[in-house]
Amino acid sequence: MHIGTRALLAVATAVAVATLAGCGGDIGGDSMQQPSPGQVAPGTGTFKDIDTAARELVTRQAYWQAPAVLDVERTQRIGLAVGEGEKLTQKINAMLAGTKPTALGRLEVGPTVKATLRGNTEDVEITPSESVNATTGSDVQMLWTWLVHPKHPTDDLLLTAYLEVPLSNGHVITHEVALSVQVRRTMAYTVWQVITHWGTWSAVVTSIIGVVSWLLRRRRKKKGAAQQEEAPEPSVANVAV
Repeated sequence: MHIGTRALLAVATAVAVATLAGCGGDIGGDSMQQPSPGQVAPGTGTFKDIDTAARELVTRQAYWQAPAVLDVERTQRIGLAVGEGEKLTQKINAMLAGTKPTALGRLEVGPTVKATLRGNTEDVEITPSESVNATTGSDVQMLWTWLVHPKHPTDDLLLTAYLEVPLSNGHVITHEVALSVQVRRTMAYTVWQVITHWGTWSAVVTSIIGVVSWLLRRRRKKKGAAQQEEAPEPSVANVAV
């Protein structure tokens, strides 16, 4: 083989080897950047923003403040509290006397939280009442109260509070917490029911009286007919001539 040709082949071989080595280095670099099995790649975009903003929240204990039993057709106040502190305790004692706490667990909250209470409109009327936010830094002391007016007795009145926690990036985290409470019947409600349904009750009573009267008349008729059948026939005496 000619010396010039050999030199040309040597140069081409060296260039090819260098190119392959460079590709191998790129591949190796990419493989080092890939997450190993069981690891999660760092978040990007919207999810990363939400995750970053959520780290600014704090976790605090939440609990209901409500009567053990509600009275039907009577407006009573219930509350939802997050956190603890002297100011919060004072407000609960002043606004929710006679209620008892029911723990809900720990919730993620921020300096601003919006709470809404909902229930079946056929079962209860709900009116927003006073709210308190005495939070200072990480010292969370929040309280929301509502006036609740049950419409009928039940063993399981379901109320649900929806909490909205705005994040610094504009997104909102939501929580749902439920409360189940008994609504008992009162004498006033019973009397009101009787008066309200008086026409129905009168019709029912009239029907019952009519049926009973018909049965009594029928019974008397049967009894009279039986007595007539059992009466002895008059005997005829033989008269001797």
